[in-house]
Amino acid sequence: MPSSMLNLKYNAVKIIAHLMLILSLIACGQVETDKQTKKVQGWKAVYQHDESGKAVMGSIDSLIAGIRSGYALRIGWGWQKEFGDSILRLEHMANPIFLTVIQEKDVSAIIDMHPMLKSYIHAENQVFDDTGHFWQCVLTTQGTFNAQVYHRAGGNMIKDWPQRHRMTWFLEYPLDRNTDNKPLFE
Repeated sequence: MPSSMLNLKYNAVKIIAHLMLILSLIACGQVETDKQTKKVQGWKAVYQHDESGKAVMGSIDSLIAGIRSGYALRIGWGWQKEFGDSILRLEHMANPIFLTVIQEKDVSAIIDMHPMLKSYIHAENQVFDDTGHFWQCVLTTQGTFNAQVYHRAGGNMIKDWPQRHRMTWFLEYPLDRNTDNKPLFE
C-alpha cells in the first residue's frame, strides 16, 4: 500500500478518534446538565411575602413565569398566636382552582369551597363541622386572604372573613421545562 494511502488512513483514524473524544465529552456534559436539571425538578418555593405583600424571598416574576408556563402551583400560609400558656402554630397548604395574573405584577388564587372542620388547632378534632358550613377563599400576592363561610343547605353567607397572611407560593418544575414566558394575551 502506498505511503500516501497509509497517511490518509492514519489521518482518518485520528480524526475519528478525536470526534469520538469530543462526542463523549459532550455526552458527559449533557449528563451533568441533566443531573443539574433534576436537582430543580419538583416543588420549589419561588416567592414568599409578608402580611402586607412585601417580598421576603424569591421573585414575583419567577412566579408569574411559572404560571404562564402552566406549572402546578401550591400556596402555603400559617400563623402563630398565644393560646393560653402556650404558642399555637398552624400551617395550611392548598392547590388553587383558579389563577389570575393581574397587571403582570400580582397574582390572585381561588381555593375551592370545602367543608369546615370542628377544630383547626386540635389534632384529635380533625373532623368535619356538623353545622354544614363550607368556606372558600381568594388569596393574593398582596398578602390578602379573603375567606367566606357559607351554609351548605341554604347557600347563605355566614361570615365574611378578610385576613392578611404571610404566604409562600410553590411551583412544581417538570424535568422538561417550558421556557416561554409570554403573557397569555399575546
